[in-house]
Amino acid sequence: MNKSSPNAFWIPLFPLGTTLFPGGIIALKIFETRYLDMMKRCLREDASFGVVSILDSNPSEADANAGAHFSNVGTLAKLEEFDAVQPALYMTKSYGTQRFKLISVKQEADGLWMGEVELIDPDPEMPLPKEHEKVAALLQEIISVIRSEDLLGDDAFKMPANLDDCGWVANRLAELLPLPPAQKNHLLAQSNPRIRLDLISEIIEDDGLRNIVIH
Repeated sequence: MNKSSPNAFWIPLFPLGTTLFPGGIIALKIFETRYLDMMKRCLREDASFGVVSILDSNPSEADANAGAHFSNVGTLAKLEEFDAVQPALYMTKSYGTQRFKLISVKQEADGLWMGEVELIDPDPEMPLPKEHEKVAALLQEIISVIRSEDLLGDDAFKMPANLDDCGWVANRLAELLPLPPAQKNHLLAQSNPRIRLDLISEIIEDDGLRNIVIH
């Protein structure tokens, strides 16, 4: 993990096999006591939790080094919906707000992971360059399919569509493309949204992902 910084602070972590990007929505079914308690605390205190990707297949929860299998970059998540389906089962919806670097981790007695994090500056607004109009059109097509077939419910994305902004287009495509967690996290870690979009465009061209995404 990275060296601690004076701007670092501790947040509860939710390690997942997926990657959350700023502006994205994540729906979670919560039933474990540690995460129920965490979500209730976040709701009560209007606080965020951190979503980090698990990059290894299945690190043991009892393994003191399990945190080494987490990505060193993640995204703050703000809880928006917390609905009881059964007494100990909740459906939640949260949205990604700001990226962070994961400096160190520790595990509480109840098994909840805590992360010492440092916030990463939000993407600067950056107009979409002409050479990326094709991938923006692809994203528009994907969004149309999602909405017409109701694949992700009413709110697929937190932010209103901004197909003229490099960061927004890059983040939405990175979420939707069928990429391994390590690759998604490499994209999340890019500080320049134009570079993130360049990389995604190369992936789409090189791997022929267009038909996979649409069909």
